[in-house]
Amino acid sequence: MIRIKVEIADKDIVQAIEVTGHADYAEHGQDIVCAAVSSQVISIENSLYQLLHIPVKTKVNESQGGYLKIELPEIESKQVSHDAQLLMKHLIFALEVTAEAYPEYIQIKQVKL
Repeated sequence: MIRIKVEIADKDIVQAIEVTGHADYAEHGQDIVCAAVSSQVISIENSLYQLLHIPVKTKVNESQGGYLKIELPEIESKQVSHDAQLLMKHLIFALEVTAEAYPEYIQIKQVKL
């Protein structure tokens, strides 16, 4: 199962998203659930970095896979912070939609910091 932890700071600010595990929906390379989650998270990570120029803190397990965490640094610009939150909340929404379609393979929980 893929477990997604959304870390929420004060004022409902999304601070980080951590993804662990494997869906085991299908064989490696054929698993559409893993592919959907991975592509969504990586797409937002790239958008934060490439479009908003935010030095996102990213941790991955390169050897075994099954672990990815993106964490936002402190952002001084109100506009950039707003845009970053919009992207992070979009990611959460997309992951929730995927979890609704595949509830036995994805679990999402939000943690207040």
